[in-house]
Amino acid sequence: MQVLDTQSDKCFERITRLACRALEIPIAAIVLIDEHGAGEPHLWIKSIHGLSITELPSDFVSCARALLTAGPTVIGDTRQDARFRASALVTDPLHLRFYASHPLHAPDGRCVGSICVLDRQPRRMEPQTVDTLRDLALVAETELKINSLALAQSELSNDLDAVRRQVFIDRLTQTWNRAGILEILTREHARAKRGKRCLGVALVELDHFKQVNATYGNPLGDRILRTAAERMVEAVRPYDAVGRYQDEEFLVVIVERDSDVIGAVAERIRRHVTCAPVSAERKSIPIATSIGVAFTSPRRPIEIHRLLEAADEALYRAKYEGRNRVVVAA
Repeated sequence: MQVLDTQSDKCFERITRLACRALEIPIAAIVLIDEHGAGEPHLWIKSIHGLSITELPSDFVSCARALLTAGPTVIGDTRQDARFRASALVTDPLHLRFYASHPLHAPDGRCVGSICVLDRQPRRMEPQTVDTLRDLALVAETELKINSLALAQSELSNDLDAVRRQVFIDRLTQTWNRAGILEILTREHARAKRGKRCLGVALVELDHFKQVNATYGNPLGDRILRTAAERMVEAVRPYDAVGRYQDEEFLVVIVERDSDVIGAVAERIRRHVTCAPVSAERKSIPIATSIGVAFTSPRRPIEIHRLLEAADEALYRAKYEGRNRVVVAA
């Protein structure tokens, strides 16, 4: 998953802070395990809250074994546990007396680490607290999967050599052009089929753009198109893709496992694009946009041409119902 030895991420830091608050415990960590090295597994801290260490002691191999369990591990008093009592985490200078963890899994089901909570005092963990730890582990797993999707999108971009990339970039907006965004859609559609997950598309049209062009001229129209494109890119996630589909219409490919999130991403795009008018030559021009959304899912596979047709029908409804809104295809 290419997360070993990477910098700490804010999303994982939030999870460890939340673990400390929710479980009322002073220390929480997200620990990843490298099982491919020689000898004992290498444990690496992705995020830690409440303790200033960057690596775990080499003798703390019992934690590695705990990672490989199917469910949570809870040790009320580490000094009474044969695996932990001789560890440097339990003896001087840290004196950690309580340990609990829940494994983290990769998308293929393999264990890749754990979320751990620790205390300098022995303590009990009630069943509802164990459930909270399990929920936090699921949140951490989701972030790991999101990182993998972002990496896949990055690899997709890097697959295009410099010459082809220029062919696939719209010169005015510096987003993907029609050929580029359709190639990304084709690849993500195939990936969604293999991974049995959702894939959404949003057709985004700037409202009354031709009238703006006719009134203020092409230079200001180009400025509006560039600004709208920049705001769309800012509104989507790193693993989504924005392309100029035709004239004042953009196509956004939305990579998501939860179909409910796809509409929310489109609404965020609409709000971001319309957040402020475009100012140029002492003029202030408001921007509005209509968005049609369609998605495919494992239970409802749709071919690309039908997916685009459904999004186009939803866009027509958005304009018919008054514009400046998002409509999701039924």
